[in-house]
Parts: sequence; structure tokens; C-alpha cells
Amino acid sequence: MATCMLPMFAGMIPGGLRYGSSYVVEFEPDSPWFEMSLTMAAEALIDGLKTEYHVFIHPPSEVRESLSKLGLDVERLEREDSLRILDTYDVMTGLAAPETPAGMRSKGREPIETHHSFNLEGWSGRVLNAIKQGVTQDEKRWLHLDDNTSILNHYSEERTIIDTWRERFVPYARVRELVLVNSLVSGVASENFYKHFEALCDGIIDLQSREEAGRFEHYARVRTLRGGSVDSRWRKLRLLSNGGVKTDSGSVKERGLGLGGWLKGPRK
Repeated sequence: MATCMLPMFAGMIPGGLRYGSSYVVEFEPDSPWFEMSLTMAAEALIDGLKTEYHVFIHPPSEVRESLSKLGLDVERLEREDSLRILDTYDVMTGLAAPETPAGMRSKGREPIETHHSFNLEGWSGRVLNAIKQGVTQDEKRWLHLDDNTSILNHYSEERTIIDTWRERFVPYARVRELVLVNSLVSGVASENFYKHFEALCDGIIDLQSREEAGRFEHYARVRTLRGGSVDSRWRKLRLLSNGGVKTDSGSVKERGLGLGGWLKGPRK
């Protein structure tokens, strides 16, 4: 099966992420997931991988500015339909009409993520139509990154979200042959919700932070990857001056890191 190779995870997932698969990143509020996800997008685009960046809590302009700092010609990539910034942020805030990516607009298309009112059931209906009708070849094999999927928990019941992912978004990722990377803030939903969501995914990635000697250090690990081998040890994340994130090659001792840490309650 074809895979998507991301430099960010080269040492942790040597075989890459499979197209047609769904992954989840669970991150703490003080961890640099936004910066890490933008770095993943930038690395993918530099390597020629088509990339969708789906914003729930950041305006599209902030994503463009950040990707530009990482060395990308954002305007050209959007015009060529290599980069799509999918705007659910403006749908949810109502601050502006949601944007349609320039490359899709030139083809007379509109993304399912940017309809003008937010309703998960209506959204899933549009996904169902895409699954039944099929998609064109240029809609296949994209990297799809969410800045914060867990914002949906503010709008829908946990069971509704789980059912929608199981019946719609996981099959949608298969039809489009996406590398679908959703992201959840840890500790904001029930333990059952995380377990059910994880069970739907082909891989789980953890991001955590802790205070060490008066400063916060950030870590990432690949907890599991179905059908492939991983190095599941924790790696330290380094924040770069251009806003990017680099994963250190060496592993670190766990010392209380992991999902169990936040399940036990806040750090002392």
C-alpha cells in the first residue's frame, strides 16, 4: 500500500503513513501542536505532497502567514491547488464568509468543510454524497491536517461525533485515499470518547509538555500504528525561530509522560 513519508516522523514511523488511513493526535493545551502541524504541512508541500489544512480555531490568514515564514510560496501553492486551507473557523465564529480555496474555486468546486452553517449531521450528509458519487482522481492522495478537531465537542454530543466518524469520515478518508490526521485536546472529553475515537484510527500520536528546571519542554511519541512498525519512544520537540518544530533524533525516558499522566489529573 502506498505511503506518505513525512520528515517529522522519519525516525518514528520509518514506513510512513498509509494513504486511505485515519490518525489522531492527542495534545495538551500547552503543547505546540499548531506549530508542529504547520511544519508537517510545510514539509509535505516541499516534498510535493498535496496538503489540506483544516482550520477550526485559527483564521486562514494566520496559517498563510505561518507557512510563509516556513519558506513556502503560499499564494502559488493555493493557486496551483497543491495547498487548500479549509475554513471552518469563519463558519463557527461568523466573523466572515468562509473562504473557498483558490484552486478549488478555479475548478468550480466547493469543499464540504466550508458550508455556511455548522451542523455535524448536515456536514455528514455532504460527505455521504461524496462517498456514494465517488471523487475525481485529483481529489485523491492528500495529506489532511486538522488544527483542533475537538472543537466539535462544543457543538455535538460525543456519541454523534463517534458515529459520524465511523459511518462517514473514516470511509471518506478511504474513498479519497487521504492521510487524515485529526487532533484532540487531551482531557476535555470523557475517557470513553477518547477510547472510541482511538479505536477508529489507524494510528495514535501523543504530544505532552512538562516543566523542567523552570522551563517547559515538549515531547511527542507515536503510541501505536496499525499494520506497521514504529519507534514508540518519546522524542523532544524543539521550537525553531521561524515557528517550525524539529523532532530530536534521540529518545528520552518517559518519567510520567503518556496518556495515563493526564488521566490522573493535573500536574502538581
